[in-house]
Amino acid sequence: MNSHATILHGERGPPPHFAGREPELSLLRQRLDLVLSSRDAAVDGMLLITGVPGIGKTHLLDHFTRQAAESEDVAAITVSPVDLTSPEGLLLQIGEALGERDQFAKAAGIDDKISGFRAGVGGVSGGVTLDSHRPELGFSHMLRATKDAKAWRGRALIVVIDEVQSADARSADQLQTLHLGQHGCPILTIAAGLQHSKSVLSDCGVSRTSHRRLGLLSVAETVEAVYRGLTNLGIDVTEDTAKKIADASMRFPQHVHGHLEAARNVHEERGDINASDAVAAVLEAGRSSREDYYLGRMGAMGRADRLYPLVERMADNEVDAVTFAEAESIIGVEAVNAAVQHGVLAEQEDGVLSFDIPSFRSYMIERARKHRDLGGLR
Repeated sequence: MNSHATILHGERGPPPHFAGREPELSLLRQRLDLVLSSRDAAVDGMLLITGVPGIGKTHLLDHFTRQAAESEDVAAITVSPVDLTSPEGLLLQIGEALGERDQFAKAAGIDDKISGFRAGVGGVSGGVTLDSHRPELGFSHMLRATKDAKAWRGRALIVVIDEVQSADARSADQLQTLHLGQHGCPILTIAAGLQHSKSVLSDCGVSRTSHRRLGLLSVAETVEAVYRGLTNLGIDVTEDTAKKIADASMRFPQHVHGHLEAARNVHEERGDINASDAVAAVLEAGRSSREDYYLGRMGAMGRADRLYPLVERMADNEVDAVTFAEAESIIGVEAVNAAVQHGVLAEQEDGVLSFDIPSFRSYMIERARKHRDLGGLR
């Protein structure tokens, strides 16, 4: 088993094992080292991590920030685009993370607004807004003031902006400030979101991001994820069983999570997961978990049956991707936009659309053809 780590747990608590994603972790560490050595970490702009839902963006960044924050010189916060709409609230969150909230507020000239901020509640800034008659007190100005007041005490901060695809003009100034780094503060900014996040950031005036797109795991990483994940859960597993479960997980982190949960449940019921009937039960429960995930993805965009003509056309033509124009001509602009915004269709670097997960594509083709055979398509 290789020692790299990949994300293998879903949204319900820390993973039993983390391996892989080594290129991304290496890049993150390099950029943090630049911040810690007081060099210009913003030379390439903020880091952007994208990928379809379930590919492991959040757990990659959780793993990285937990490791980094083991150092007394580093703190980390995770914010949403909603948090970015309040410059003062965001500044107070930064001060809170560094243990210097009052000093930050005083240095930035907003200490009279602390009562309007509920610390420790993500996405809540208490309605704090800039004084309209003091436009010079923008976020960049206030942030620089905290540096001039020596409130940072030699520490660095990692700011993770999650679900960045939902950013809009209200957060543009704060995004640009964190992106350009002209405030001079030791901040590493990382954004995470769906594949179209890069164009969303561009609309907010943020360009030249260092972009990394997460893909499927390798076969070896998937096997290791299953084997070490179960071992860390106290479940004895043979390599043969681990390989069967890994194969059924189709190299997709969310499916790995589903199969680990299934294996845990089977083990609790039977005390073993290596017998042939136990393996079969794990694989069946894993299949059910996969389908629940797909149905959830389709339900999020609403009326997923709108995609079926496009899915069938792609299958009939034996293509994995189509242009926006082709997709819009087949199912309409609204359906295409909904599919992209909810991560059902992925926008690739070359501007075409595809299903990033092969197993999801196969599932959609099967659903579309059943729908047609039942008379759902004309």
